[in-house]
Amino acid sequence: MNINDTLNIFQYLVLGAVSTVYLALFAIVLSGIGGLCLAALLLQKYAILRYCALTYSFTIRGIPLLVLLVGFYFSFPYLGFDFPPRVAAVIVISAYFAAHMAEVFRGAINAIPRGQWDAGRSVGMRNATLLRIIILPLAMRLVAAPFLNVSLSILKSTSLVVAIGVWELASAGRELEQRTGAALEIYLAVAAMYFVLCFALSLASRRIEKAFQYVH
Repeated sequence: MNINDTLNIFQYLVLGAVSTVYLALFAIVLSGIGGLCLAALLLQKYAILRYCALTYSFTIRGIPLLVLLVGFYFSFPYLGFDFPPRVAAVIVISAYFAAHMAEVFRGAINAIPRGQWDAGRSVGMRNATLLRIIILPLAMRLVAAPFLNVSLSILKSTSLVVAIGVWELASAGRELEQRTGAALEIYLAVAAMYFVLCFALSLASRRIEKAFQYVH
C-alpha cells in the first residue's frame, strides 16, 4: 500500500471510531440512568419492587449481549416496533448494561455509613429526599472506578453491533479487510484505535473522579 492508500484507510477508520464513540456515549449515559433507577428499586422497602428489579437484573446479566442484540432486533418488528439498527443497538446495549450499572450504584450506596441515613431520618427526611441530597453525592466518590469498568465494557461491546448491520469501527475494519486483503495490518489498526479510545475514557474518568473528591 502506498501513502495515499494508508491515509485513506486511516481516515475511514477514524470515521468508524467517531461512530463508535457516539454509540458508546449514548449507551453509557442511558445505562447509567437506568442503573441508577434500578439501584433505587433494589433499595426500596417494598418487596415487590425489589423482586422485580432483581429478576430483571439477574435475567439480563445471564444472557449474552450478542444474543440479546440479534434476538431483540429481529423480534422488534413482530412486536410492532420497527427501530433503525443504530437505535435498536443503543436500546439493547443500554438495557443490558443498566443491570451492571445497578450493582455499581447499589454497592456504592450500601457502602455509605448507616449513620448518614440515621442522621437524615432524624431531621425528618424521607428516603427519596435523603438519597438525593445526602447519600448520592457521597456515593459518587465510590462510583467512579467501577463505573469506568462498565463504561469500558460498553465501549468494547459496541463491536458486536455489526451483527445487526450497524456501521462503526469494527464494521469499517471488516470492510477494509475485504477490500484490501491486508487482514493483519487492518485489524492491528482497529485494535490500536480501540486502545486509544479506552485509554482516553480512562483519563477522562480519572479527572472526573478527582473532581468529585475535591468537591466533597
